[in-house]
Amino acid sequence: MDGRLSNSLNRTIRRLAVLGLMTGILSCGQDLRLVPVEGKVLYRGKPLEFGSVLFQPASGQPARGKIQPDGTFVLSTFDEGDGAMIGKNQVRITSFEAQRPGAPPPSGGELALGKSFIPRKYSSFGSSGLEVEVLPEGNEPFIFELDDE
Repeated sequence: MDGRLSNSLNRTIRRLAVLGLMTGILSCGQDLRLVPVEGKVLYRGKPLEFGSVLFQPASGQPARGKIQPDGTFVLSTFDEGDGAMIGKNQVRITSFEAQRPGAPPPSGGELALGKSFIPRKYSSFGSSGLEVEVLPEGNEPFIFELDDE
């Protein structure tokens, strides 16, 4: 075998080995699969009629869902309804005037979202106090009962 060809082949093999090792290290202990996730949001015992739900895993892409008039939601990460990542997820829920069906689109950031119809603590992962475990299978619908405290 030609020396240059041999060196090139060795470099390619080393690069692939390093890439495989890095991929293994980065995903070690994490299940990056998505599973279907749905649920319902209640505020003061009644379905929250509009807004959004966001699940944030420890690392990776968050899953989002639009709250329907009956309070239900279905999460999507990459494609419509594909679900959320398996594992612990912090949760935030929003219901702003600008999210009301038929409301004009906001301009100017969060301040332009208008009045919040639920306590603002739920709109931040750090203050919502909401965390769930998404299981590889057998997830029941997640029910979030929000209060004024």
